[in-house]
Amino acid sequence: MRAQEVLAALKEALGDGFRDGEIRTRTVGVKSPQTIEEVWGRIDRGVLLPAVRALKDLGPLHISIISGADVGEEIELLYHFAVGFGTEGGEVMVTLKLTIPKSDPVVPSLCEVLPGAETTEREKIEFLGVRFEGIPDSRHLFLPEDMEVHPWRKDEPELAGLVKRKVKWEERDG
Repeated sequence: MRAQEVLAALKEALGDGFRDGEIRTRTVGVKSPQTIEEVWGRIDRGVLLPAVRALKDLGPLHISIISGADVGEEIELLYHFAVGFGTEGGEVMVTLKLTIPKSDPVVPSLCEVLPGAETTEREKIEFLGVRFEGIPDSRHLFLPEDMEVHPWRKDEPELAGLVKRKVKWEERDG
């Protein structure tokens, strides 16, 4: 499978719901460097599941991880996939960028289409406060269940107090 095929399939399946689609190239490896192509694009939460279904229709699909960041008034999620996972023709890496407002941090869960997404979705629940509609299990994996702050959020007042206390504690120990 080629990156151009994946890019074309996303454009066809999502129309205007897929923006800024591009193929990026990078070199990997030291002894035997290889150039790989990756597909990048921006989507809205309303087309997330159709995007994943379109990728799955192209061949075996693996979700590597969902990375995320607090970018001010919004949370940015980057969905990293391998299309054609484990096939002889090779994989095409795909990254779909999705931005949601902090005032409404809800996206559909991918678990219905890719059950393996559950762990990375649960991590984003804990650390960024994202809610995944339809996730089968939203219990905490890494933080105490009763912890109500989200450590990767920049606007957590309770977290700011923890950071100040930690700095004072470290200064005390010199």
